[in-house]
Amino acid sequence: MKFSLLAVFIFSSITFSADAIDQYYQGTHQLTGFKLKTALNKILSTSHKDQGYSALFHVYLKSDADNSYDGDGSVVDMYSEIPATKDPYNFSQRKHMCGQYKGESDCFNREHLFPQSIFSRRPPMKADFFHVYPSDGYVNNKRGSHPFGEVSRAKWVSRNGSKVGPHNKLHEYSGSVFEPIDEFKGDIARALLYFATRYERKVSKWSHDMLNGTSDQVYADWFIKLLLKWSKNDPVSKHEIQRNNAGYEFQGNRNPFIDHPEWVNAIWAKN
Repeated sequence: MKFSLLAVFIFSSITFSADAIDQYYQGTHQLTGFKLKTALNKILSTSHKDQGYSALFHVYLKSDADNSYDGDGSVVDMYSEIPATKDPYNFSQRKHMCGQYKGESDCFNREHLFPQSIFSRRPPMKADFFHVYPSDGYVNNKRGSHPFGEVSRAKWVSRNGSKVGPHNKLHEYSGSVFEPIDEFKGDIARALLYFATRYERKVSKWSHDMLNGTSDQVYADWFIKLLLKWSKNDPVSKHEIQRNNAGYEFQGNRNPFIDHPEWVNAIWAKN
């Protein structure tokens, strides 16, 4: 089930009311465009408390517990979850965490949606909960540092239907991309837009096919179009809301594009 309105959200024993979340974003509601993005950057940066890379494994068992799809409490992995039917496998215990794997379903690790090689594995980006997700280790490796995109001809397909192959927008970008299933395209788009906002002051120095070398738009034209499309077509989900509140409890900041999905267009949509 998808949600787009801010209501009352609960994670663990902490309740976040609409008023409390509005207070977190105080001073932003009259802004639009890149002025809004810069105001959000200040809020996210000031409230962010880096908890370290190893802490992510410990929080995932609660923050990413499946209370939305199968409802079995297993770790939601965007690269193995099948929303409409039973998952081919799942991860539910600390013993399923790993660094070594031979194939799908062996174990899960930490997937940087914004590849950590771009920022040389430096903190606080490396351990930022809002773009580092639990993921099947083998599929994570298949994704590598490819941009996300929409595959024209799959060269490899995961057991839940995620794909690697050439991008189908040949007139804009012709390299290899990784395409998740539709259920999680909006989740990934909002996570990457969070990253662009949180690291506004750093990102212009980095290089990747997703990026355009600026601190305002951040992403290349072809890629920002893709993220806006994905964010629109896949609205905020119950699981994202749960995870956003978990992130707030864990590291002190939030993903504003989950709380206010309308801010995606307010910042990046071109008139």
